[in-house]
Amino acid sequence: MNKLQLFKNNKEENLIKIIYLLLIIISVLPSAFLLVNLKPYLMIFSMIASLSISLIFFSYKSIITIYHKNIIILLAIIYIYLILSYFATQQTLKNFFSYNFLKNDGNFFFCYLPFFIFSVPFFNYKKVLNIFYSIIFFIFSFFAIFGIFEYLTKFSKFTLQYNSGAGYMFVALNFAHNATGSVYAVVSIFALVFFLKEKTKKYKILYAIIFIICVFGLFITKSRGSYVGFIAGLIFVLWMHFRSIKKFFISILIFFIASIPFIFITNVYKRIFQIFTSFRGGTDAYTTITRLELWKKAWYLFSKSPIFGIGFGRYNDIEQINYYRLQGIPGIITFYNDKNFIFNTSHAHNSYLQFLSETGIVGLFLILFFWFICYRTILKAYILSDNEYFKKFYLVGMASIVILFILAFTENYFSATTIMICISIQLSLTIGLISMDEKINNTNLKVV
Repeated sequence: MNKLQLFKNNKEENLIKIIYLLLIIISVLPSAFLLVNLKPYLMIFSMIASLSISLIFFSYKSIITIYHKNIIILLAIIYIYLILSYFATQQTLKNFFSYNFLKNDGNFFFCYLPFFIFSVPFFNYKKVLNIFYSIIFFIFSFFAIFGIFEYLTKFSKFTLQYNSGAGYMFVALNFAHNATGSVYAVVSIFALVFFLKEKTKKYKILYAIIFIICVFGLFITKSRGSYVGFIAGLIFVLWMHFRSIKKFFISILIFFIASIPFIFITNVYKRIFQIFTSFRGGTDAYTTITRLELWKKAWYLFSKSPIFGIGFGRYNDIEQINYYRLQGIPGIITFYNDKNFIFNTSHAHNSYLQFLSETGIVGLFLILFFWFICYRTILKAYILSDNEYFKKFYLVGMASIVILFILAFTENYFSATTIMICISIQLSLTIGLISMDEKINNTNLKVV
């Protein structure tokens, strides 16, 4: 082979590598827009691009990973159930495909798409996960550093919102501090796992810095539910990693002692105290009372239709609990069929009550069973694998589900786009990674 031919071959190989890398980046591009939901079209276009790549590869090979199979079948059943629930309550086809519905009441359909997208093994899952986490850590560190600067100096307020009860809150470029706080709680745990599992000193230091920056960013979101979710994830990860009561408690103690300066600098302690003082009145009492009223409304509607709920997307259509009509058999099966359709961000502020009120016991069981299957699949892989590098991703995946389940008590995070896009991408890629784990696959050990 002459030098010219060799040069051409190398050039073609480099071009293929560049195209391959670009396709990987595009496939996980939605992760770059988790903190900019003020510009929702960025997330929408990136998801369309990611879905398109998946469909192209699926049409070419028509395969999905064995570890995704049961999970996406169950998710498809959930989609069908929610669609049937939607149309059973006289809601229109036009509304179902409207932007307002998919952005608010029906965003569940949008934010679980990554489970389908990454079930198609069109890339090396290990490489895609590395790029995904690189994007996540860079974006979240960048916004946190900028937010910390603004919070401490008040030189500018691009990433801050002001609340009379909480003061200035870090929101990045999102609508609400809770959305930002929830995803920072998850990403902080990502960084913690990477720090604990890393063997190389320079990278260990890097992940420690990212962890500190992200936790600081989490603190200044002033999202109390996110604090609780983060603590739950912290406890879970430290226990799973050390498996020693002594090391576990020492590490917990070290974290809380190291956190004291940040807690006072960011006034986090005031937000925590407000959880208890809000019941006695004050500026924060309205939030607590409102949330309790929303929970009461959700439980009341569930009691009227416990099996199938009042209809998917119908909770916020009932503005006043004293003025509504349910059709069916009260206390068994009833639906809300009125033609007033309201598309807004109102919800029960609790995923469990939200699903119970709209989709009943059947709907809540399906979504909880879905998450149980995801968790069990990754847990078995974590136990069976002898690949420490892969186990890092498995631990992150399990921790994400634990955090989500805690967060879901204070907001409808099972259908919240910001955190669910992040978790859906990460979990689907992690489940795909199991197919590359030699110990599991060579010994025919099934994890599903």
